[in-house]
Amino acid sequence: MERRARLRRTTDFERARREGRPWHHPMFVLIAAPNLVGHTRIGVVAGRKLGTAVARNRAKRLLREAARRLYTHLAPGWDLILIARTAVLDAKEPQVEIALEQVAREAGIWQKETGL
Repeated sequence: MERRARLRRTTDFERARREGRPWHHPMFVLIAAPNLVGHTRIGVVAGRKLGTAVARNRAKRLLREAARRLYTHLAPGWDLILIARTAVLDAKEPQVEIALEQVAREAGIWQKETGL
């Protein structure tokens, strides 16, 4: 995912968590907060409760890849935080992608592809 599409600063994460609304799925939690940047930024988090560093990195990789593939379908102007849950470790890439699409539709940030 390109640099401008990533949530990177702690202050941005804190603002998104404070102002955003959560949507829950067994594989992850999506927190969505509007931003003034004009494009969607995504941050991925995996806590120690998930397991070893290998497990946490795998979970983040799966979520990042699903977000990268679906990025063109996400409405602009949102800060999204994806918080990994243990169920994501048993999932394959297509399952995570389908789950993220489903939750994005529930959250109202899904749109048709923008001519890219």
